[in-house]
Amino acid sequence: MNVIDFGIINPMKSNLNDYPVTNTTIQLSGREILLTIVDDPDRFLDELSKEDSEGELFLPYWIYLWESAIALARHVSEKREVFTDQHILEIGCGFGLAGIAASQAGAKVVFTDFEHDALLFAKHNAQLNSVDSATFVQMDWSAPCFHCKFDVILASDVIYEEQNWQPILCLLQSLLIDDGIAIFSEPNRKNADGFFECIRENGFDFEKSTCTISLDQKTTLINIYTVKRV
Repeated sequence: MNVIDFGIINPMKSNLNDYPVTNTTIQLSGREILLTIVDDPDRFLDELSKEDSEGELFLPYWIYLWESAIALARHVSEKREVFTDQHILEIGCGFGLAGIAASQAGAKVVFTDFEHDALLFAKHNAQLNSVDSATFVQMDWSAPCFHCKFDVILASDVIYEEQNWQPILCLLQSLLIDDGIAIFSEPNRKNADGFFECIRENGFDFEKSTCTISLDQKTTLINIYTVKRV
């Protein structure tokens, strides 16, 4: 496996040993994925929050295992044949769950995240699940660093803030092949409608499905959007 760093963005920690961790098993369609995740992430919310040079606050959302990531991984696992031999980009990969599911389906996956330490966990988890062909790239959505296009783009819980919509739309326009698909998962937030209205106005359409995910004694409704060019 390769790790490609396009500039380390002020990491607060440098390896998994700097975090208290725990292992959890995620049940997918006929298989399971073992993940190492941050134990009791609420403890680190303030410590890992930081501001950029313009005073914009960045919260370490990657330290949580989100229901949307589980839903996306299950969707990928249930439709394995769609992803076999595909060149896939995962944005905001966090712990790497969806990308690992795609890798196990026979895809070549590039895992990306804005946070350096998220990639450390994603790489570790990929190795933990015998994913031996993957690439890990630190990337800002607003400044994609690729000169190639992808068959599939995967993303979970990335459209919760309107400021992210335009960079993600531009990323779809520049990095998705003409007949490719992008798959988004999100937890039924009201403002998500605005993002999908935006992409419809810019040459894309989508199909929507729903599922429920139970995590930490809580059940959450998750929407899965499959986006294509029109």
